[in-house]
Amino acid sequence: MTRNVVWDHGVSLPGHRLWLDPLVVRSFAFISHAHTDHARRHREALLTPQTLALIPEARRPRGWRMLGYDEPMLRDHATVTLLPAGHMLGSAQLLLEHDGTSLLYTGDIKLRVPGTRQQTHVPKAHVLIVETTYGRPHFRFGDPDATVEAIAMWCRRALDSRVAPVLLCHALGKTEEMMLALAPYGFEFALEKRCVPCAESYTGAGRPLPEWIELDGDARGRVVIAPPAGKDEVRRLGRYRTALVSGWAKDSEFARLFGADTTFDLSDHCDFDELMDVVERSGADQVYTVHGYTEDFARSLRKRGIRASALEATEQLQLAL
Repeated sequence: MTRNVVWDHGVSLPGHRLWLDPLVVRSFAFISHAHTDHARRHREALLTPQTLALIPEARRPRGWRMLGYDEPMLRDHATVTLLPAGHMLGSAQLLLEHDGTSLLYTGDIKLRVPGTRQQTHVPKAHVLIVETTYGRPHFRFGDPDATVEAIAMWCRRALDSRVAPVLLCHALGKTEEMMLALAPYGFEFALEKRCVPCAESYTGAGRPLPEWIELDGDARGRVVIAPPAGKDEVRRLGRYRTALVSGWAKDSEFARLFGADTTFDLSDHCDFDELMDVVERSGADQVYTVHGYTEDFARSLRKRGIRASALEATEQLQLAL
């Protein structure tokens, strides 16, 4: 029953009446983190307290069951446990155990988190469902701490030249974690207006942030952080330079799309090698890939003798037959 995994606009475990980050509203679903591509107004949702606090009111589930990390919960004779995923504040993996069989759903996961010596723990499981945003071999990122230091040096050089350094980051999660990573270097920050409610909710969810102001056309010697798309407020700064901070920095077309002056491959997702580590650490005998380069990564696993398939492709095949 636990091995029965289905894709239908999201991951479904029919034997346990549980959906995992579904793309449409469901009766009972796990929300792995607060990014809007994962949050839906489900009738009831399982999630961490931090994730609930970060979801905007308009996308918040109608009902919820909050669960802290490492707090087992019974669900139809199965045990469900949430574990840190390293992706952003509140992000969680889900481990389901039933009748001697275990299943791990990673959600968006990151093993190497800047500023921490410990890596995200991946428990053993018979079945692994892993997100593969960067599931191609050319997505290999540098050491996160070294990349943060390189970003800090770039910002300092810009400020010393009286040029505003602008970091292009996702408003929720990446912006706040970037502030925390750069704070030890003595920077102050100015946030573009779309980042402001996200920073406020981060603080409200229990993660204090360094001092910041809302960008009002004058950066005042601060590091500016803004979302990659739509830079009208940034253009009012006059003298500025932009840096895209994303795993997509490894994709030259993506970097050109946002017109960044430079790029840094700092990501809140696993790169290709980390994804391989996740699979190895889980010890799973069956791997399903979801999101991103699913078929490419499943093919790479099969070449290594691991039974793997892309869930979306599996559904399309079943429909075709």
